[in-house]
Amino acid sequence: MATKSIRQFDSYVEGLDECLRAFKALPKEASRDLRLASAKVAERHMLPAWKRAALTVDVWGKDLAESIRVKKDRLPALNIGFQKKVFSGGASTNMVRWPASTGEARNSFAPFENTAWLSIARNHYVEPAMQEWGKALDETLKKWSDIV
Repeated sequence: MATKSIRQFDSYVEGLDECLRAFKALPKEASRDLRLASAKVAERHMLPAWKRAALTVDVWGKDLAESIRVKKDRLPALNIGFQKKVFSGGASTNMVRWPASTGEARNSFAPFENTAWLSIARNHYVEPAMQEWGKALDETLKKWSDIV
């Protein structure tokens, strides 16, 4: 069974694309600073919420939680799942993350149930993470726009 990468966003920020485009005019170090700040926000707010939510899934929860890691990006982001087969039937965490949330097993014989763990995670961190990231963005822009 093939899996594909699906990007999902938990929040919409008006003018974000223009802001990130403006970073191209700044030195590469500014982008590096923002990536580090974003990783800290993801580590502090997103990672614990997603791991707690994954642990609510009975059979696959522990492996799903262990597969969640911080992604270094200009926005706070996580990667969920690995391609490596970790389950006895030959499935990877990439293969079970969606069915373990929705209960949609498709052609699988596995007993998936609707746990909604993907939705549960989003409810616990968006506001504080966005506030902290906004401050980090402001600090980074202030630091580097004074230099340019």
